[in-house]
Amino acid sequence: MFRLYWTKFVMPYWSLILTAVASFVVAAAAGLSAPLILKSLIDVALEQADLTTLNIIVVSIVGLYAVRALFSYYYGYNMAKAGNLMIARLRRDMFQKLHSMDYGYFINSSSGNIIAYFTNDLWLLQQAISLGIPDLLVESLNLVAIMAVMLYFDWQLAIVTFATLPFTITVASYCNKRIAAFGTLYEDALGKVTGLVHQSLMSVAMVQSYVREDYEYCKFRQKLHEAARDLFKVQRWNALLIPLVEFLTAIGITIIIWYGGREVVSGKLTIGGMFAFLVYIINMPAPVGKITQALSRMKLGLVAWSRIKDLDYEPLTVADGTLDLPKCAGRVEFKHVSFAYQAGNEVLKDISVCAESGDVVAVVGPSGAGKSSFANLLLRFYDPNDGVICLDGIDIKQLKISALRNHIGFIQQEPVLFDASILENIRYGRPTATYSEVERAAKLANAHDFIMELPQGYHSPVGELGGLLSGGQRQRIAIARALVIEPEILLLDEPTAALDVYAENQVMVAVRNASAGRTTFIITHRLSTLRSTDKVVYLAGGRVAESGTHAELLALGGLYAQAVEQGILA
Repeated sequence: MFRLYWTKFVMPYWSLILTAVASFVVAAAAGLSAPLILKSLIDVALEQADLTTLNIIVVSIVGLYAVRALFSYYYGYNMAKAGNLMIARLRRDMFQKLHSMDYGYFINSSSGNIIAYFTNDLWLLQQAISLGIPDLLVESLNLVAIMAVMLYFDWQLAIVTFATLPFTITVASYCNKRIAAFGTLYEDALGKVTGLVHQSLMSVAMVQSYVREDYEYCKFRQKLHEAARDLFKVQRWNALLIPLVEFLTAIGITIIIWYGGREVVSGKLTIGGMFAFLVYIINMPAPVGKITQALSRMKLGLVAWSRIKDLDYEPLTVADGTLDLPKCAGRVEFKHVSFAYQAGNEVLKDISVCAESGDVVAVVGPSGAGKSSFANLLLRFYDPNDGVICLDGIDIKQLKISALRNHIGFIQQEPVLFDASILENIRYGRPTATYSEVERAAKLANAHDFIMELPQGYHSPVGELGGLLSGGQRQRIAIARALVIEPEILLLDEPTAALDVYAENQVMVAVRNASAGRTTFIITHRLSTLRSTDKVVYLAGGRVAESGTHAELLALGGLYAQAVEQGILA
């Protein structure tokens, strides 16, 4: 897995990383050289009162720091660019991966956590990649270089300096562990906050109609308080980390000044040497602090990564098939199909249903009878636990999922429209559809007339989730969208359940037009629809209780007839 991610997300930007590393080497060399020249300034130019040497040394020091500044910029810019490009590629990969996940994953996952993957988790990972990893590697090399020069310069003084490092590293390591622990809690809490915001935005009408604004606010405030509490703990340890490291480093510097001063007094060390050594010591807290901060960023980045990579380990329970099916007649058969969302709790039990090409089959039954599960299985959102579902005699598990779904036009009870034009929404399943094909589909869906009454016609925006259209208009656009792909099978899940009588009549005209010549499954409780179907399948308790035409089932006097008599089917 590591090799895969390295090849996919790091190697494409290797040139940027190499440029950044080379820039750092130049910047570090310039920074390390400056104190040595400073030693010459004090020991040679000042003691000998040599103004020419003084001028040369001063210009050299300025030049070195200018080189250091310039190449530090190149280093920072290239590393940031590489990190941003890596994250952008990862974000694209995640989005693509997300849309290949099983439908059940989204049912069982919090939308807030999924959104958090793309927002806060990726931001933390970006900080770790763009700043954490580079700073850890580069500043570690910088620190090692400083220590090497110090050892070369005066090994005894260097050892005294290094004596404080183990304690500093231990303290920093403890702080980073606390940061990672609280960071995990914060990420989980933030996912709940994001989910609550998403849920609230999707149900504004209900919240306002029930006057529950204060209740929702209190829920949000509580979740926000929990997230803020964990964030404050992260920030507290972060805030403590660097000052604590700097304090411990300052103690080390004080010890060096005392010890180095004794060396100068005894004549074992020159003033220039002492001064240069102090510059190296003063430069040490910067890499130590950056390393500490880098470790903190990497800890939080690893927390984020542990959540993100779960997408790659999420098992796919619906495996893709291998067969294409360019053409199909539309004959669908369920053979002894049983299905359970959870083991031991079957929602469909040994059902057998057959629809010949062009048949219109109504699937009815009480709530919880398994009607929506029937639709989910036909679309292969799930696979049955037992039995097979065949399309033109072929087990749909053998078909590529895309090949199967290309033959099915799916219309939901609550149609989903995207924030785009009517034209773009109808073309969604077939972007290459011509304007005339879109218009023909809209006419079949009984949508053309109302579309042409809009100011911009087919180019009129529908708003977020189709909010600028009525329920009946949205449903007819959804039917047109299904028709433009020219499917052999239509699957309609309660297409008129939430509509008034006028809108229902308009949609039912569209349904009758759409189902002509197509195998159609319609989940409904509308009696007017049931009368015009070729077959009615009545589900009860997850089983096919009755099957036949509307007239046959009425004559049978069973569960279906009782539902009609009681007005359940009306």
